[in-house]
Amino acid sequence: MRKLSFVLIMLGLCVAGVGLKAQKNTPQPKANVKPAQPAAEKKPKTNAIDSLIDSYMFAKATELIDQELEGQPNAQYTAALKARKHQAAIGSSMLEATQKVVFIDSQVVGRDAMLKAIVMHESCGHTLTAKQMKDLLNTTEDPLSTAFVNNFGDHAIFCSKTKNGSIQLKESKHFGDKWTTPTLLRGLADSTATQGFPFLMADGITLYFAAKSSTSLGGYDIYVTRLDAQTNTYLKPENIGMPFNSPANDYLMAIDEANKLGYVVTDRRQPADKVCIYTFIPAETRDTYEGLSENQLRNLATIHTIKASQEKSTKAVEEALARLKDAKSATKDTAGNNDFTFDVAYGKRYQGNGIRMGHAEIPPRTIGRHAPRKPTQICRRPLRHRAQCARTRDTAAGAGTNGTGKTTK
Repeated sequence: MRKLSFVLIMLGLCVAGVGLKAQKNTPQPKANVKPAQPAAEKKPKTNAIDSLIDSYMFAKATELIDQELEGQPNAQYTAALKARKHQAAIGSSMLEATQKVVFIDSQVVGRDAMLKAIVMHESCGHTLTAKQMKDLLNTTEDPLSTAFVNNFGDHAIFCSKTKNGSIQLKESKHFGDKWTTPTLLRGLADSTATQGFPFLMADGITLYFAAKSSTSLGGYDIYVTRLDAQTNTYLKPENIGMPFNSPANDYLMAIDEANKLGYVVTDRRQPADKVCIYTFIPAETRDTYEGLSENQLRNLATIHTIKASQEKSTKAVEEALARLKDAKSATKDTAGNNDFTFDVAYGKRYQGNGIRMGHAEIPPRTIGRHAPRKPTQICRRPLRHRAQCARTRDTAAGAGTNGTGKTTK
């Protein structure tokens, strides 16, 4: 009997163990747990940074860039941030050294009409379209942007692509009855930069041009250089700084020494097909502002209004406006005439169409009536003494500076 009881007990324990094992092996319904969500990617703040730079808020742009760099972004975003930090540093340096410039007028025109809207004295030479320059030189070169021919008609400067694909300034001289093969301007060859929109002063030495380079604030910035006639090499170009340059494209600087007027062409705050031409009074020296608030300085650097630049310059503005009116009146009679001509190297005439600089038509020169010019000698004197230098006039805007207010010697 005891033996039977023991067997029954053991049998019961075995059955119970099998049941527990089966219960453990039975799949249990899973709890309703949501899958883990990947961390949301941080959106780049390049648009916000660009907006600060465009508003000349360079310190705030730098602060935001540093915050973004602390997050160790990917390589592409890091490169974009570092490029903008470099741009903000250039802008901050330029802003502190904004030049005192009195603006007297502005006009918005179509990009293809900007040269026609600039009225200058005949002694300033001629700015041509790329097509006109190609026709003039009768070359296989393909000039880009605008080109320049001096008043004597024997020196042309333009830009075109080089063999390595960069866009560089070139020049050609007129000898006898033909133009020389275009060559790169010595001292200015830079395969990393894009150059264009040249304007050579009447002294034959001072050259303004636009370029996209590592020292540019925006797209195109305006630079100035001078020719050392002893070596026939241009000196290192200098960024002329604010208010002429901006985070946008600043294309052309032209100085009319005869009428004491200057022009700068920019697309800041303009739609894609428009540019604004500001007329200003050229200065003999580069003076900067002192004692202004950051907001006041920013408004002057951006050319927020031309009136802000005219403080304590009422008489000078009135006289400049009168000169501008006279200059426009001098070309009024030919405003409807799209043809223009100018003398090419003593006696030969070039006839163009559509765009001109200077008065209606330059009187023809007769071969033999003008002696050959002597080689231009470089003037190393300060701007205020340039009248004492041979073939050099008094006025230049922003010349002799590196865009930060430091005068070069």
